[in-house]
Amino acid sequence: MLARRVPSVLYWACVLVFALSIVSPTVFHAAPQDAGYRVLRTIHLGGEGGWDYVTVDSAARRVYIPRSTHILVLDADSGKLIGDIQGMNGLHGVAVAPEFNRGFATGNKTEEEGTVYIFDLKTLTLTSAIKSNSVDTDSLIYDPSTKHVYVNNGDGMNLTVVDAATAKVVGTMPFKANPEAAAADGKGSIFQDFEDKGQVMEYDAKTLTVKNKYSTAPCDTPVALAMDTAHRRLYIGCRGKGGAAPGVLVVMNADNGKVVASMPIAIGADGDVFDPETGNVYVTCRDSGDGKSGATYIFHADSPDKISLVATVKTIYGARTVALDSKTHHVFSIGTEQNDPVPATAKNPNPRPKPVLSTFQLLEIGK
Repeated sequence: MLARRVPSVLYWACVLVFALSIVSPTVFHAAPQDAGYRVLRTIHLGGEGGWDYVTVDSAARRVYIPRSTHILVLDADSGKLIGDIQGMNGLHGVAVAPEFNRGFATGNKTEEEGTVYIFDLKTLTLTSAIKSNSVDTDSLIYDPSTKHVYVNNGDGMNLTVVDAATAKVVGTMPFKANPEAAAADGKGSIFQDFEDKGQVMEYDAKTLTVKNKYSTAPCDTPVALAMDTAHRRLYIGCRGKGGAAPGVLVVMNADNGKVVASMPIAIGADGDVFDPETGNVYVTCRDSGDGKSGATYIFHADSPDKISLVATVKTIYGARTVALDSKTHHVFSIGTEQNDPVPATAKNPNPRPKPVLSTFQLLEIGK
């Protein structure tokens, strides 16, 4: 009787393991054995204007690239320009709320007036602009769970909250610190890093009240932030001291603030993203260390508390922000292929090269 029952037990055990592998959020992907990551495509754009963040709308197959006074909109598959939204100033970033057919862009009408610009996703035309009631209106995220856009005002050291449905300011929150990047957990919390404090703060997305504050040490200057919401881990990209030293990527347990892992990266990180389907974390750095090229680091989450380096992809100098295309599992970054040297001075012994705007381009990285 025992001999007959053993195969049956093994059969159902295998069924259970297979079922858990499908539904359990604790299953991790194996790290790729043959990385093969590289720059797959470069799209020359040129044109005038500075740049900051790049945004991908994977469902609509669009890439948004703010260029100071206008937003270039590219087809993510063909790379062709499909729109150029005009009439803005001092642009930084874009977030989209498809259910309301609205895009939101951060900018600064003047040095004294931060602005949130609103555009139509179908016509790709500017529809309105509202004051952020602060200055240095910079990064932003859209949180589908609250239907709100959370706008960071860097030098203003505060937050502006916009209702995506009405396109009106519905809240503000003082930070008393310089906010850089934020991530929503979809369960009522926003995590916000502070560049000048070496901290991450968790606040309530609805009441705008502080829940927790955590040190990011050994990270001194946190500037990039992504989240694995299933496993409650924050991936915090950090610059080295003074911005001219190599940085570090730290992994933080979002529930208790404990830093569980860290890995070295290059100079001038300014963006990172997490791909929940592959378990990869991408971190973009302005300077690989040679002063001539950038670097995109690709790490893999082997477990909640362990990451391993999969690949380091050499890019163009200045390609420091990043966006994930969740359909292809590729990432996009932007920068200039040519950068002219700038003479050192006593006040600035390590000046950054001057971008040659005619060589501005979009990079697509994957395998």
